[in-house]
Amino acid sequence: MYSTVPPNGLVIYCGTIVTEEGKEKKVNIDFEPFKPINTSLYLCDNKFHTEALTALLADDNKFGFIVMDGNGALFGTLQGNTRERLQAKIIKLVDVSYGGENGFNQAIELAAESLQNWLANNYKSFGATLEIITDKSQEGSQFVRGFGGIG
Repeated sequence: MYSTVPPNGLVIYCGTIVTEEGKEKKVNIDFEPFKPINTSLYLCDNKFHTEALTALLADDNKFGFIVMDGNGALFGTLQGNTRERLQAKIIKLVDVSYGGENGFNQAIELAAESLQNWLANNYKSFGATLEIITDKSQEGSQFVRGFGGIG
């Protein structure tokens, strides 16, 4: 019936049920959930387990985040247990031989300025507010680990 898994995943319930008349009936129910399901479960049991589907209904808030380090930036969203990597940008390394007035410090400021301007001008297009979280905070380190770093 399915040659590929649908974009939101596939839910299959199959087994033998007892009807209201007390007769056994074999059933096979399959459908694509209304939003992505990131749970894989196979159980041979006396009931159909719907916990993963219930979890899809629980949290509908979508969070956007930006993770930055010295090499680049990662833009992503998190909704329930669904993570989406929107964009990753690699930033070219600062030339430490820059011969400006303040040398190395000025080179860092000039390199960071373009990314700061881009963030200030574009974060609203994601429909979000800007909150700074570093890799030193619990939230920041969880995102860095969960997305495998930047790039």
